[in-house]
Amino acid sequence: MMLWKDAGLQLSCFPEVPEHVAKPWDSGDEFIFRTAPLSKATLVINDRHGALSCLFEDHYNLVDSACAIRAIERNRSFNTSNGRCQIVTHEDAIPADIQQAVIKIPKNLEQLKFWLSICSQRLIEGGEIWLAGMAKHIPVAWLQWLEANSDSYEQYRIEKKARLLKLTNPVNCKTKPQGYQFQGLSLSALPGVFSRNKLDIGSQSLLPHLEIITGGTVADIGCGNGLLSLVIKRQCPDAQLIACDDSMVAVRSAADNAEANNLDIRTVHSNALDEVGDVLDWVVCNPPYHDGHKELTNIAATMFKHSASKLKSGGRLLVVANRHLPYEKMLRRLFPKVEIRGRDSKFNVYLCQKAAS
Repeated sequence: MMLWKDAGLQLSCFPEVPEHVAKPWDSGDEFIFRTAPLSKATLVINDRHGALSCLFEDHYNLVDSACAIRAIERNRSFNTSNGRCQIVTHEDAIPADIQQAVIKIPKNLEQLKFWLSICSQRLIEGGEIWLAGMAKHIPVAWLQWLEANSDSYEQYRIEKKARLLKLTNPVNCKTKPQGYQFQGLSLSALPGVFSRNKLDIGSQSLLPHLEIITGGTVADIGCGNGLLSLVIKRQCPDAQLIACDDSMVAVRSAADNAEANNLDIRTVHSNALDEVGDVLDWVVCNPPYHDGHKELTNIAATMFKHSASKLKSGGRLLVVANRHLPYEKMLRRLFPKVEIRGRDSKFNVYLCQKAAS
């Protein structure tokens, strides 16, 4: 636990990361604490570790990440928090009488526009929207777009390398799902889903190796738009596919794509395999190594540990990863048999087998 002295809060990250890498709040959260009213009925968006949820009284917290839900619940339990916090994972659960919104600015503009469109539908007329983030991560072009597309716009002086904006009535720029075609599959995704409008190069390296999967119960961890699950289900109609992702918009997109392509897969909102009780024959994994703007290996490490735990005796894990990442050592500590099945200039494909009992 770390003490946010000014706010009087004890906070921790979930999943845990070394203190020199990250803390559960940043200068953007501090800026909001000093400036925004805390007692209004508020919609909080992108509250990664629950610091904001511990500040605001009566509020809804729109959360995409399964890990963020755990962090929010844990940090609220550690601190005396006034008022009600309603965690929601879908915009339809938010009432249309919210007085203000607070958004931690994401990595891409399309996701920000998606959240602003939600605010435009859920806030009362003239309800203020507070946007906070580290100045280096907010391009000037974004600021110009926000100013040009809002009724009112105020930009505060940068403090502790963080920027705070206040605006009202942003244009309701409805963001349509973007997608692409792949070998007869139609794939689309909501804003915030990795590689939503093109095939990512990691999956491209992994796809030729999926042919070794011939059936059984298969989990696709970090499924994104569901591409890998759908390819496997199409080649193995009798296989049971479980597409998991920490991101709810990814889970929603994978479910939509399964329906659009008439393929039956199960989708699960989960930190790695936390919410999967099945004994697995296979796990496929194209793990992320970013959490927001931070480069971390702990997400992949969790995926590998869960795979080793959930696979049946002799079960196998198929992983694609950037060659510079130290995943081979991690995998060899968990699996007695690890081979590099494929290699190109950017990626390695690892095939790992659990010991037979």
